[in-house]
Amino acid sequence: MKTVIKLIVVLVVLNGAYRVGSAYWTHYQFQDSIQQLAQFSEHAAPEELKAKILEQASTLGVPIDPDNLTVVRGNRRIDIDGNYFRDIEIVPRFKRHWDFTIHVTVLTLS
Repeated sequence: MKTVIKLIVVLVVLNGAYRVGSAYWTHYQFQDSIQQLAQFSEHAAPEELKAKILEQASTLGVPIDPDNLTVVRGNRRIDIDGNYFRDIEIVPRFKRHWDFTIHVTVLTLS
């Protein structure tokens, strides 16, 4: 009986780790895609770049609100900031609110 209980506890912990890890994996993929979009869109207007980022977010399933995403073009740099949250089910029927923050700065040649 002890072995069964230990096995159940291990499975619950592994399940929670998988769900949190999957959310972070998606977050890092999204942040990497934002970095690449900014690097290869140095002549794009901020609104155009923001539209591309939101399109990438919907492709990856990232629930970011357009109001929580800012794209600022300065002198030889592009700054992208944003945040979003997910409710991750760590243990069955127990969800936790998880915040994710995005900050990308890209230096441009022009």
